[in-house]
Amino acid sequence: MRVAARLKQAERMLVDAGRDPSTAEWWLMHVLGVDRTGLIVRLSEELSDDETTAFESGLERLLAGEPVQHLIGYAPFYGRTFEVNRDVLIPRPETEELIEWVVEHVGPIEDDTIVDVGTGSGAIAITLSLELGVRVQTVDISREAIAVAKRNAEVLRAGVTFHEGDCLGPVADNSIRVLVSNPPYIEADELLDETVAGYEPHLALFGGADGLEFYRKIIADSTRVLRADWQLIAFEIGYNQGQVVKSYLSERYPEAETGILKDINGKDRIVYAVREGIAHGNEMDQANRS
Repeated sequence: MRVAARLKQAERMLVDAGRDPSTAEWWLMHVLGVDRTGLIVRLSEELSDDETTAFESGLERLLAGEPVQHLIGYAPFYGRTFEVNRDVLIPRPETEELIEWVVEHVGPIEDDTIVDVGTGSGAIAITLSLELGVRVQTVDISREAIAVAKRNAEVLRAGVTFHEGDCLGPVADNSIRVLVSNPPYIEADELLDETVAGYEPHLALFGGADGLEFYRKIIADSTRVLRADWQLIAFEIGYNQGQVVKSYLSERYPEAETGILKDINGKDRIVYAVREGIAHGNEMDQANRS
């Protein structure tokens, strides 16, 4: 069968099964070892027997609900490629917006004064390290996730310090200026799509009965680890958690500027606190040049 015909057939099968049809193209490019341009070039060609066997095997897994990122073993994030498997969450495009905001608003920063809590694949910490040119601390309770993050940091040549533990527990007192986290925030009884619930680690998904357990823990302990000259705190949140998490930050840091940012889909996605009296963004850049 020609490549184009088999791709269309696979896309129809995925639609009929309630799956994302775009994963067929992604998987086919991986099987053929081509990018999208290379796929277009091959559309009128026949699949070899080996290519057909490999494609059909992966298609069965896609139809069963397995994420295509697990089939190919990686996921794109912020222009880089990260290894992923069942031990870590697959990085989402929405999290790139958290990176963009932090990079825009952080001021001059020293090594090991940024911490990423619940690092998973290391996508946030590694990206911040490479974008800001500093070493970043991370914490994760999962030893298996840390192993994945370490491999990603090594491949991408990022400066990352790893701690195994719960929330901010392993982080030294008065050592942090920037705290970033995309913690587990799904409510315990929330029903998830089987492509998520069946293949991604529940430890990284569920945030207690109300989904807010880790925000409370991290914010409560943040006063211990933050230095007097801390700069900012930034959390990724669930779409309906903005006001509550913002209130937690406002209560703990009444002197700080707090806010909620929406993602590209218009949903609440980031809650932040910026220490009173510090410039940030373009104002900070101008102050540093003057």
